[in-house]
Amino acid sequence: MTGAPGRPVGWHLLTDARGQVVVAVHGLEDTWESWWPLAERLAGSVAGYRTYALQMPWRTGNDYSWREAGSPAEWLATALARAPEPVSVLLGHSYGSNSILEHLAGATAAGAAAGAGRPAAAVLVAPFYRPASLRPGEELYRRAFAGFRTIMDEGMRLRMGPRAAEVDPELLVGMTDKMLDRIGRPGYHALYEQFLDTTGLPLAAVTVPTLVTAGTGDESLAGERAVALAAAMPAADVRLHPDYGHFCHLQQTADLAAEILAFLDPHLRKDSPMTLGTGSATPTVYTGRPRYEGANIRTWIGFKHFYYLVEEAVLQHFRDRGLGPDTLYRRHGLGLEVVESSIQLPATLGVDDEVQAKVQPVAAKPGEGAAFSVKLSVDRDGEQVTVLTGKVRIALVAEKDAPGSDPAPAELAALAVPEVAALRGGGGTDLDVPAGGDLAAVLSPPGRNSFLWSWRIPYFSCHFSDRLQHSAYVRALEEVVDRFLADRGIAIGKLLDERGWIPVVSRARVRMLADAHMEEVLHTVFTVEEILRDVVFTARMETYVQRGDRLVQTAAGTIMHGYAVSRGPAAGTLAQLDDLARAALLGRAG
Repeated sequence: MTGAPGRPVGWHLLTDARGQVVVAVHGLEDTWESWWPLAERLAGSVAGYRTYALQMPWRTGNDYSWREAGSPAEWLATALARAPEPVSVLLGHSYGSNSILEHLAGATAAGAAAGAGRPAAAVLVAPFYRPASLRPGEELYRRAFAGFRTIMDEGMRLRMGPRAAEVDPELLVGMTDKMLDRIGRPGYHALYEQFLDTTGLPLAAVTVPTLVTAGTGDESLAGERAVALAAAMPAADVRLHPDYGHFCHLQQTADLAAEILAFLDPHLRKDSPMTLGTGSATPTVYTGRPRYEGANIRTWIGFKHFYYLVEEAVLQHFRDRGLGPDTLYRRHGLGLEVVESSIQLPATLGVDDEVQAKVQPVAAKPGEGAAFSVKLSVDRDGEQVTVLTGKVRIALVAEKDAPGSDPAPAELAALAVPEVAALRGGGGTDLDVPAGGDLAAVLSPPGRNSFLWSWRIPYFSCHFSDRLQHSAYVRALEEVVDRFLADRGIAIGKLLDERGWIPVVSRARVRMLADAHMEEVLHTVFTVEEILRDVVFTARMETYVQRGDRLVQTAAGTIMHGYAVSRGPAAGTLAQLDDLARAALLGRAG
């Protein structure tokens, strides 16, 4: 965009993160490039903020003719009206902070117009403010100029870096004098006039949550100035730090970034998984490694440990929004439960791989809970390789004897259900218990190619002292496959020893249909359905608990399973299932 002739306002994308957008406004006689260190910290956070830096007309070396075209707030408002994407946060330093302050206060026609450029939050680093007790006059003018000189000198030394310590002090004084001569009275007056006008800003009307931070020794906001600003602007959280300098965004970058993130998260991460289940929410990026427990065959990771990473990433999405499992349970009596997962595994995962998980809310039908798409990827020789794609559904289940009883937040109310079976599509196909109680006759009758495994639900497979958790069903799917193969004479160990075949799972899905409770017996039925291209077989799992004369179905799952050759000329390829393997899988005589 262009304002005053020859004085463009430039938009510079500093970090291509996928989070909400921060727009940074530099100070007087500074440039957009000074935001690089802080922007990288914000991008590297869990929130992954995406930062644009504006090159404002008051940049280094300007001639101040821009003042004829508009005030700092007008320049800012015009720039924001042409933002390339929605802006969530305005971040300013020094003179840039004050241009934001004026913009928020609606002190200009451009700033007041229909909330132009109104952000969700603002951060003002080292702004300046004049309390009414500081009356304009010659003494204030001299004091303000001395402060201006100190800031300009500090900025010059900072730009020089280590070289400043090697320069003669008198020469440094001369360099500061020369810089002030170049800036001249127009530059100082631009700052001084803005400083004087801060007293009259209608800051009480500002509703945008605003963090104001500066150093205790920075006269721009020290002492009574900070107190007065806090009193004039109820929406502002004013904080002074003894270790911050005027250029703390460059000198105390890590501390400032942590302070900004802690402030922004409660204000910008309120988007609930339900209300943002349309896909408009900011995705969550989680980084982790598979558990060592999963390195069962050499150093490759088994499929259930892919799922564990998915679960952790989805939980992080809730935690980032202040809705972690502990909070939901203790405050609202709700159990955060994965109720369905469906994953595809296009590549292997190793025990030392660092995994990046991306969780994105997607649309879900009413009554189905909150839905998410998930992708896991790893770095292989400088390229990102996808090792999992999938979808997950979440519900909030009312827990018995929970310590919390506060009503669920309004945006989460649609996720809350009294039990898993109350979800839309919940509840499976229940069966009658036969006379004499012969469950095998119903669950795995002759000719169905089914295998029955019954086991007591232990407490360590449950959530919230009661309900069998989703991950336990995933483990059950893995175990029932192992037990089925051993029963059919083609156990995993046998095929490893005799043929060098390594089990490979390419797809798996598990869906909870009803609650199964601690210490009930879970009857798990596994049925191989078909063999595809003589390299993989598909199968389904169904689980039941007996209650009175009914077998209540609690979950259903599917799996696609095959083998990879680990040794010999065919190593690395999918194994061809021979007659013996096919007969065992399909329950036919060899």
